[in-house]
Amino acid sequence: MTSEKFKLLLVDDDDIDIMSFQRALKKTGLNYELDICKNSIETIEFVKKYKYNCIFLDYLLPGVDGLELLKKIRGLKVFTPIAVMTSQGDEKLAVQMIKSGAFDYFPKAELSPDYIQKVILNGVRLWEVENKRLKAEKEIEENNNRLTAIVESTDNNIYAINNSLQIISFNSSFKNRILLQQNIEVYIGQSIHEFIKDDEIINHFIASLKGHSLTHFEELTLNNQYNCFETTYNPIKSDGKTTGVAIFSKDITENRKFQKELLQARNDALFSAKAKTEFLSNMSHEIRTPMNAIMGITDLLLDDSAFTGTSLKNLKSIRYSADNLLVIINDILDFSKIEAGKISFENIDFDLRLRMSELHKTFEYRSKEKGLDFIINIDEDIPNILKGDPYRLNQILFNLVGNALKFTSKGSITIDVKLIETHDNKCKLMFNIIDTGIGIPEHKQSKIFESFNQAYTDTTRKFGGTGLGLAITKNLTILQNGNINIISKVGKGSVFSVELTFEKSEFKKLEIDKLVDEVYDLSKFKILVVEDNVMNQFVAKQFFKKWNTEIIIANNGVEAIALLSENIDFDLVLMDLQMPEMSGFEAAELIRSNNSPVLNSDIPIIALSADAFLETRKKVIEAGMNDFVTKPFKPDELYQKVLKYVIKS
Repeated sequence: MTSEKFKLLLVDDDDIDIMSFQRALKKTGLNYELDICKNSIETIEFVKKYKYNCIFLDYLLPGVDGLELLKKIRGLKVFTPIAVMTSQGDEKLAVQMIKSGAFDYFPKAELSPDYIQKVILNGVRLWEVENKRLKAEKEIEENNNRLTAIVESTDNNIYAINNSLQIISFNSSFKNRILLQQNIEVYIGQSIHEFIKDDEIINHFIASLKGHSLTHFEELTLNNQYNCFETTYNPIKSDGKTTGVAIFSKDITENRKFQKELLQARNDALFSAKAKTEFLSNMSHEIRTPMNAIMGITDLLLDDSAFTGTSLKNLKSIRYSADNLLVIINDILDFSKIEAGKISFENIDFDLRLRMSELHKTFEYRSKEKGLDFIINIDEDIPNILKGDPYRLNQILFNLVGNALKFTSKGSITIDVKLIETHDNKCKLMFNIIDTGIGIPEHKQSKIFESFNQAYTDTTRKFGGTGLGLAITKNLTILQNGNINIISKVGKGSVFSVELTFEKSEFKKLEIDKLVDEVYDLSKFKILVVEDNVMNQFVAKQFFKKWNTEIIIANNGVEAIALLSENIDFDLVLMDLQMPEMSGFEAAELIRSNNSPVLNSDIPIIALSADAFLETRKKVIEAGMNDFVTKPFKPDELYQKVLKYVIKS
């Protein structure tokens, strides 16, 4: 027997019949609660107030019959199962009651505990089924309302057709578009041929009815305005068969406009970036070209023992100023490369202690001039040979030591190199650059690594610089997965700490390049220098004269090709890149070509250019040249590379 408690309502005005019903109900053994009403008014109040599992309704009631009361209850949207009781046994009456919403009908004479129990349980099951149906209908209605709201709220055109190419559904946006476009009212059952005359679109419908999904772009003029629509055709399937096509048409006019603007902005940005790169490349060339002459001639004069006293000091001042100017130029170019994301890093073996020794030599003279001690300490546990980018390490330390030297007037500058940790094949090092200079206020320390920012507003005027050095240093450190920090106190000095990780090298010692002899001598070799700048021609002649050889000059690529085509056995070409008539790139490509007019198309070519950009170096190799030396060149570097290739050839 079910333990569920049933709430029941008996509607009857006869006390004897009520007592009989109660007695029979009690014998069912059901768990129930029974309410009794004797007239229609009371019944209506109860069904409004309570929810019943089953209602037993007498047909004969004072003032109103059971059929009329049944209709009133159903009119209240009350769908509780109702079983009708009567003393008459009229079958026609039973049919009327069931048609009006009763689920069962029985004469009072058949009233028994078993029958009442059966009626209640059947009514409850019916009520559960009815509840599920009503809930499902409500959900369907709500879902349809939501879908309708969504479809109607969108500006996109949505409609559907059947296999006969007739409209079966559409939203207001589609209706308004057709009305605006063709002055035609759309209705259900309408053939699409009435408002679509384009055979291509008709073919899209037909293809989609065959099961294909596709997308079509359509350009229209509505209200004298250009519009672009993206339309998708999707088959409607039922039981595996295509019964129609759902069409979704989206106005993408603004998207197209935005895409065009975005493309234009991208092209403008690329053009701007290209123009910036070309400008910086040209500026690099234009500034470095005279710098090459200034620094080259200064080096030549410094090697001349005839200059002493004030003359020697003047020459050293010229060289010092030229070095400073070159640092500024390099800072600007490096900053541009970092901004463009075109910075690159080497991963080669290098001798750390040798690098630090060279750094000491670089700053030793300037330190002594200011009366400063310059000290380098390296942990003994650090391997001699590491693997990484020694050039970027040198650049980082050069910037930091240069800064320390700039802002320190007494005391010392110290570089402490410490081993932080080592694991597997890696070493993490800490480079501490310690000075006793002017220091940096605490509230300024977070800003000094920003581009074009310096701790004091008068720093540039007092000490020079671009405000880029520390920004470049920080970027170079971070791009190598390192860290940089500062501890500083005004009047006491600063400590810049750089953490970098290097690989351990398989080598314990590196062989020093033995190509450079103690006496610089290129007397056995014939060298062609292709250079259009007269001053740089003069500098080149002077250096090669020191190295015991006379060079031959070509003013541009055309002259170089002509000389290389004559019966002159050249050993090497030093090629400038930016020249009139024929550039160094064009000349190199012609020399290396299959139908080259020159006598030796394999002759070593070293680019000698004032354009220091990475893209230029790549173009140098792509053009067939062997190596690259940047102007202003270091005499030792140029000599070593020349000797390397003439010996190989």
